[in-house]
Amino acid sequence: MTVKKNKIGQTRWTVEADVLDLVRALARQLSDTAIAAILNRSGKLTAHGASWTRSHVCSLRNTNGIPVYREGERAERAEVTLDEAADILKVSRTTAYRMVSSGALPARQLCGGAPWIIRIADLQRGAVCREADARRSRRPISRDPQQNLLPL
Repeated sequence: MTVKKNKIGQTRWTVEADVLDLVRALARQLSDTAIAAILNRSGKLTAHGASWTRSHVCSLRNTNGIPVYREGERAERAEVTLDEAADILKVSRTTAYRMVSSGALPARQLCGGAPWIIRIADLQRGAVCREADARRSRRPISRDPQQNLLPL
């Protein structure tokens, strides 16, 4: 929290610049309630040292002219979440996350706790589709000689 000098039309309490930048970026992806949860998990506090609520985020957005998230906004930008990408690739969420972690699937995350955002164009790349196919077809083989294989 920082304290500003009193100027006409300004409050003396302001949030840290990094919090404002984070809210500005997250507002393009998430609802105010989800943003509050991420800020709280990140240990960020309001200007008055309180934890974040939906109304705190809403007030911060309104004070700083940050538009509210609209449902379908990500779809207009041709972006999906990790869960949606997993459904598109027909792999589990864990497999999609492993693909992101290994660099096989390009994705971005604004901060820890924020959703992974993936461009649909990246999901359609040949290398990504081949990697998903390869991971989908892997079946762990038991090393136990007593265990029989079940033909599928």
